[in-house]
Amino acid sequence: MQKTDFSLAPKDWAICFQNDCPLKEACLRYTFGQLAPASLTHHATVLPAARQGDACRLFATNRPVSVARGMHGLLAGVRAGDAAEMRQRLFDIFGSRSHFYRYRQGDYDITPRQQALVESLFRSFGYQHQVHYDHVTRKVCFPNA
Repeated sequence: MQKTDFSLAPKDWAICFQNDCPLKEACLRYTFGQLAPASLTHHATVLPAARQGDACRLFATNRPVSVARGMHGLLAGVRAGDAAEMRQRLFDIFGSRSHFYRYRQGDYDITPRQQALVESLFRSFGYQHQVHYDHVTRKVCFPNA
């Protein structure tokens, strides 16, 4: 994992201290649990019930993933008859109209899952070109759970 510190994790993002977990070496939650400062007295924590055998509902990979920001040209080249419906579906993917425009401006990271949903939307309308974002970088991604 890239050099990082505890302050990069979102506030109240659940961390893990389960030393017996078979996934701990690849888990971002465990990695950040190990980075927790000694002065930390309380924090959101992954409980053992999240684990089912060798799987964990709250597993988050500590490997960097491709994260995009901004999508100003996203609908360029889209047929006029498709644009309104595609825009509405994009609002659904990103949570709301206002959230979509914040993602479009580059205010928020576009996760690999969101990128896959956008790609799928374009394919469902028959577009085969690669979706382009304003900026793509590799970094660890903190899932919402």
